Amino acid sequence: MIFRARAGTIIGMESPITQPESPLEIVRRLENLVRMGTVEQVRHGAPARCRVRTGELLTNWVPWIALRAGGSAKGRRWSPPAVGEQCLLLAPGGDLGNAVALPGIYSDAMPQGSVEEDMDRTDWSATDYMEHDRATGRLVIDCAQEIEFRIGGERRLLINATGVHGWPDVFGDGRISLVHHLHSGVAPGISSTGEPE
Repeated sequence: MIFRARAGTIIGMESPITQPESPLEIVRRLENLVRMGTVEQVRHGAPARCRVRTGELLTNWVPWIALRAGGSAKGRRWSPPAVGEQCLLLAPGGDLGNAVALPGIYSDAMPQGSVEEDMDRTDWSATDYMEHDRATGRLVIDCAQEIEFRIGGERRLLINATGVHGWPDVFGDGRISLVHHLHSGVAPGISSTGEPE
């Protein structure tokens, strides 16, 4: 029995399948899927973007990956990359025009903030940082100027070089007001007062 080639089989094709991309283009796209780079420019205005130098190539303005980007209702984190920070470029399909930057790779120019195994540290500037030592349970917050706590949009506690300031009042032990408290056993002269009531 003899089988004749049907349309769609190799023997029966009138012409080979069109190859729109050369093998070199495919290799180029594969190499562009994940690339190392260095942040060269940062645009902080909306929409926030950065330009990354990878080899001899400088990308267009691309977004970077944040820890959270759910908006004000769902949670968001704003910590823009720094110029000179190393990153990964992730390009779906190997197209750098659609790439996103994943910053946060330590380098000689941007080294880590600690060498301790149990330390969790965040540096906000050359002087301001927060670190937690899991081995000792100690938390340190170091700010050059001041720390302010707000509740309901209003300032409630301020810590700076002049002291600890509280609004509208500061209570100790849940019952003693620093503004409206009374002392018993008050006597003139050098006598001490009683404890606050």
